[in-house]
Amino acid sequence: MAIPVFTIMKYAEQRIPTLNEYCVVCDEQHVFQNGSMLKPAVCTRELCVFSFYTLGVMSGAAEEVATGAEVVDLLVAMCRAALESPRKSIIFEPYPSVVDPTDPKTLAFNPKKKNYERLQKALDSVMSIREMTQGSYLEIKKQMDKLDPLAHPLLQWIISSNRSHIVKLPLSRQLKFMHTSHQFLLLSSPPAKEARFRTAKKLYGSTFAFHGSHIENWHSILRNGLVNASYTKLQLHGAAYGKGIYLSPISSISFGYSGMGKGQHRMPSKDELVQRYNRMNTIPQTRSIQSRFLQSRNLNCIALCEVITSKDLQKHGNIWVCPVSDHVCTRFFFVYEDGQVGDANINTQDPKIQKEIMRVIGTQVYTN
Repeated sequence: MAIPVFTIMKYAEQRIPTLNEYCVVCDEQHVFQNGSMLKPAVCTRELCVFSFYTLGVMSGAAEEVATGAEVVDLLVAMCRAALESPRKSIIFEPYPSVVDPTDPKTLAFNPKKKNYERLQKALDSVMSIREMTQGSYLEIKKQMDKLDPLAHPLLQWIISSNRSHIVKLPLSRQLKFMHTSHQFLLLSSPPAKEARFRTAKKLYGSTFAFHGSHIENWHSILRNGLVNASYTKLQLHGAAYGKGIYLSPISSISFGYSGMGKGQHRMPSKDELVQRYNRMNTIPQTRSIQSRFLQSRNLNCIALCEVITSKDLQKHGNIWVCPVSDHVCTRFFFVYEDGQVGDANINTQDPKIQKEIMRVIGTQVYTN
């Protein structure tokens, strides 16, 4: 019996907005995450992983590597930081599900049988090729396959498992007061959460604040979302002001949460920051791959978030705590090389800063 067109259209209308909540293969709800995310993805069931990686679904990965090299480098750097962390058993989540290229009926990397040492070896190969090879995607794949047969499949997983929308911002759309050329649009909220956020925004309004978290945590954040980690095993800095997502309108506070103070760090002067930013953005686009920040072993990063200004938002001076996860959405992501950071005195409540944020976000977020 034929299904009426109206019924099909009604199903599509209700189903499409929730595609990100279900596995693209088995259509079951995801079992590995706290909630839905922005991009559809495969679940961790072995049969689904096998189907996903062997039925041509990954054909888009080549384009992403070719056109979004700095985004790929960022994803690899986050993966490396999580894998090398003493807390990897807690924060390296999800663990890769990668089909063995020599035996497509088995998983070379299996969340049920974690092998961090073998994973590290494959990731080292990914990084060494990314650092040396400037050729086409096919050339990169060829070099990886020669060095380690699991390197390229792992790179594919790193790209495809990212469930957030990350785009390198062109110079004209960057927030210059952040004094780094490594600026990204970062959207991680699924349509349902974004809709709830916009409803709350109409009722209570919103503002912007920084969220600082060590780079080792972002591998998980991009795949599981920005969650309330207070009083859980994911908590790193404590919860002195109660349970919730910690934010601050002051950049220096969030830089502290991102790992500043550990290792060799120096706060540059404003003149140094301006000179460095201008220098980085006068280098031709054909600059050597050696200038990519993937080579740096010391990265700092903070996110600029939009937060609902309801009574739920608790303000303890310049430390804000939002206990409602739906009331915080990431908007921008900033990365700093070799332990350097930007201006420590940025205040998102400054009218000039707010005006600049709105200038950029007006066309970057709500038109995507």
